[in-house]
Amino acid sequence: MMFGDYWVLWYAISNSYSIINSEFKLFLDSYLAANTQTEFSNTTSNQISVSDSLKLSETIHNYLKDCNNPYSPPYTSSDTLDTSHRNITKHYVFGSKRVQIYYSSELVLKTVHPAIAHYCNTSTKETDVTFDIYLKHDKLYLFKNGELLSCVPKRDYHLIQGKFIMQLLCELHNKVEQDWIGTLHGSTITDGNSSILFVGKSGKGKSTLSALLATNGFELLADDVSPLLSENQHIYYNPSSISIKEGAFNLLQPLVKNFEELPIVEFNKTKGQLKYMPCAKPKQDHYPCRAIVLVNYKPESDTIIEPISIKHILETLIEDSWLSPNPKHAQQFLDWLQNVKLYEVTYSDTNSVCSQISTLFKQFTHEN
Repeated sequence: MMFGDYWVLWYAISNSYSIINSEFKLFLDSYLAANTQTEFSNTTSNQISVSDSLKLSETIHNYLKDCNNPYSPPYTSSDTLDTSHRNITKHYVFGSKRVQIYYSSELVLKTVHPAIAHYCNTSTKETDVTFDIYLKHDKLYLFKNGELLSCVPKRDYHLIQGKFIMQLLCELHNKVEQDWIGTLHGSTITDGNSSILFVGKSGKGKSTLSALLATNGFELLADDVSPLLSENQHIYYNPSSISIKEGAFNLLQPLVKNFEELPIVEFNKTKGQLKYMPCAKPKQDHYPCRAIVLVNYKPESDTIIEPISIKHILETLIEDSWLSPNPKHAQQFLDWLQNVKLYEVTYSDTNSVCSQISTLFKQFTHEN
């Protein structure tokens, strides 16, 4: 599918997306249509030399090889639930849904609990669904109602976090994994009518901006993991708190009520100190997404919101997102991208950026 000057291609075998420019797409089409190298050279002779054609042919060959590495579903073992690791028990209440989670240790508890701690309920003992998360022989296990969902090396704990939040979302919204186009790596804010997905590399201010907006009249729909449903292409509510890095503590402390009382969480040296800022649940469970905004915090810069190419958005968005391998969902994802506006926001001043985002939301309301 074409987006401005770029083509976005989906490769079914690898479940991967590739962003290429229009010139390369023309050469790719010629290469795929040619039966031999000579035929390819003849079709490109008016544009490049024979020697360059040979080099280009090799480049395209390697490109297609990389794009067609078979997709491998996440590995799961055949291990059965070991209840001897039920050392810590927590109960949570999400609306009408009651969730019980068993953890094997305080360290394992930190993989999931801090982000949903504000839903912890010590008075309830009844449960609708039970999860077990434990570490055994340097592997992290995730079970749901006694069934093994995932088993990964402990260094890949983020895969357990992702699998857990997906299953929690399924429970909260009465869905199954096959109902989702994907879980997008970004934070989503709503004004009560529509939503904006904020994406960005780690440290670029994505979560900080979401926290700022949440203190300025907007509502957090999802932090870090934004689930996109196939049925209506809306982004759905994710109950996780906003994870705030230490560098933003001083900025947010005067703006967020009782911020200093939020516990500091240290999971590993890479992430450093974190605080998890809970937010009130939005009025609705899901909203249409009108824009994807690449966040770029830059000290002492003016606030600038400007259109950006699909290339820059997808290079940031896709890397840590989970996207369904279902061809129907791949087409829906591309169609969805066609219907959202793409921007980059560069900012340093908090009041100015909140004002500009507010203007953007109002623009979407007027367009509707």
